[in-house]
Amino acid sequence: ETLDCNSVCGGLAIIDACGVCDGNGSTCNISYSLTIQPIFTTNCTPCHITSTRNNLSLSNYTNIMSGDSDNGPVIDAGDHANSLLWQYVNSGAMPPGNSNLTASQINLIATWINEGALEEPLAN
Repeated sequence: ETLDCNSVCGGLAIIDACGVCDGNGSTCNISYSLTIQPIFTTNCTPCHITSTRNNLSLSNYTNIMSGDSDNGPVIDAGDHANSLLWQYVNSGAMPPGNSNLTASQINLIATWINEGALEEPLAN
């Protein structure tokens, strides 16, 4: 049997036109300010509000793209799998505790990164 994008044998999940595993193609051209920053503000900035706390500020686009003092950039624009930030949220390591992001939120972050991690989407 073949594996789908969720690594399920014989499954039906495929990668849609936006690059989302089992997505519906409706999340293309994601707005950082309207879609991604609210995820970080709700779930991440209580700990990552300034760059002096945990060495990474997720309070705004400029800070996120600057990365942290230990690892440098945490976003590899165009490649979510090699982006440290995505690796941490996808693994459940961040945010800590029982407040993990939903699969939909993680997919939105991955799609935003794959689309180039732009501050605002390109006009169609």
